[in-house]
Amino acid sequence: MKDIIRISIKGESGYCSAEEAYKDKVTITRDSIRYEYRPLYGGSETNIARNWSYKTTSSVFQKKFDELAALVPEVLTREEIPFVTDIGESTFVITYSDKSKKTRSFFLPGDEFISVFSIVKQMVPGCEYIPAVLLTSEDY
Repeated sequence: MKDIIRISIKGESGYCSAEEAYKDKVTITRDSIRYEYRPLYGGSETNIARNWSYKTTSSVFQKKFDELAALVPEVLTREEIPFVTDIGESTFVITYSDKSKKTRSFFLPGDEFISVFSIVKQMVPGCEYIPAVLLTSEDY
């Protein structure tokens, strides 16, 4: 079986004002996490670009990556039953050790991926905001 070497989760705002619209992406490997947040139309005072990365040799971080990688097949094979029309797209891009990729997009709220997102949130450095794509009802 091919090992998962990178997990990217892309998000975008749903229906909102143009000055609050954004796209973002979290990329996780066994030893790093990276985040990019880009306003779509120049942003506003509260909607500014963000970009950070964190690299580690922590065995705890690697264990979290392994937990995450174990949940990903469930995300890729889940059935989507759409029930909202004004929500942004969430896309999972999984890269395997042979460099092959699988991509799956959803128009579902973050709570539908709470088991996956809760692990990734634990991997985010404590001084950073939780990435927008990972937000669930527990964050509001």
